[in-house]
Amino acid sequence: MRTDDLFSAKKISTLYDSTRDEFHTLLESISEEDWNKQSLNSGWSNGEIFAHILFGFIILNALLPMARIWGKLPKATSKPFANFLNFITQPFNWINALGARGQGRVFTYRNVGKIFDKVLSSLLSKANTIHGDEWQTGMYYPAKWDPNFNDFMTLEKLFLYPIAHFKLHQNQIAR
Repeated sequence: MRTDDLFSAKKISTLYDSTRDEFHTLLESISEEDWNKQSLNSGWSNGEIFAHILFGFIILNALLPMARIWGKLPKATSKPFANFLNFITQPFNWINALGARGQGRVFTYRNVGKIFDKVLSSLLSKANTIHGDEWQTGMYYPAKWDPNFNDFMTLEKLFLYPIAHFKLHQNQIAR
C-alpha cells in the first residue's frame, strides 16, 4: 500500500469510527421499548429508522463493486444505467419504504449495534484495498433516489454517502 492509499483509507477509518460512536450513542439513548415507538419520521418506528440507517451502510457493499468496475471504463458508460434507475424512482421509493419496515423486524434493538459494527468493519477492509488513484474513479448514480447522491460519485464520495445518510436520519429518532 502506498502512502496516499493509507491516507484515504485512514481518512475513511477515522470518519467511520466517529460515526460508529455516534450510532451507538444514539442507540443507547433509547430503550428497548422505544424501539417500536413512532419515530419523528411519519410512518416509521424508531427501529425502522435504525434499520434504514444501517441499510445505508449495507448497500455500499453492493454499490462498491459496480463503482469499481465502471470506474475502469470510460466515464459515460454508467450514465444510461443511472438514467434508467432515475426513471424507476417511484417504484424504488415504494420498495425502499417497505424494506425499512421489514428490516425493522429483522434488525432488533439487541442486534443492530453488532451488525452495524460488522458492516463497518467489512467496509473498512474494502477501503484498504483501494489504491490512491482509484479513489477518484466512480460512476453515475440515480440522483433522484437520495438527496445525498450526486449525479457522479467517486469511490471517496461513495464511502462518505452512508455517513451523510445517517446524519439525515439521526434526528428522526423519538425518545
